[in-house]
Amino acid sequence: MNKKCDILVAGVGGQGIVFSSVILGTACIIEGLPVKGAEVHGMAQRGGSVEAHIRIGCLYGSIIPSGNADILIAMEPLEGARYSHYLKKDGVAIVNTFQIPVMGTPYKIEDMIFIIKERTENIIAGDFTSESINVGSIRTLNILMLGVAARYIPLKKESIAEAIRQSVKKNLIEINLNAFNKGCEIT
Repeated sequence: MNKKCDILVAGVGGQGIVFSSVILGTACIIEGLPVKGAEVHGMAQRGGSVEAHIRIGCLYGSIIPSGNADILIAMEPLEGARYSHYLKKDGVAIVNTFQIPVMGTPYKIEDMIFIIKERTENIIAGDFTSESINVGSIRTLNILMLGVAARYIPLKKESIAEAIRQSVKKNLIEINLNAFNKGCEIT
């Protein structure tokens, strides 16, 4: 398995984008892999755009160059379209289709998926927000989506699960592991 992988996590403030990068970074440390990361916060407290770059096995900078991301995890469809230019042509996009309208203005999810498809045909799209609610909490969306992405990330699922155990509060470990496992089952 190639242990080099560039992952971009994008969404809006409050969706756990930065925490997702912490989980992935911790899993890399567990496996003894070099990792670099960077976060860019827009008006995060007001639901603004947030992106996190995770570079597994990277020897150079922490920001993924445009057109080099292996995986895009988009927790909101508009943010997926906005950051799709980071994807490689054969990259994988995991896109939550649950819309968070900007300034109360809805948009067509199909238009956002179309933009992403201009970069890659490898898209797993679904209402992962509803899936996380079914697991028990909307706040597990980020962990559930890590589970969906896990089959493409060059880390052992056990390492990601251990990183979750190490990173979340003890009373939230079970629900987060349930969300991760549910995500791993989604195809």
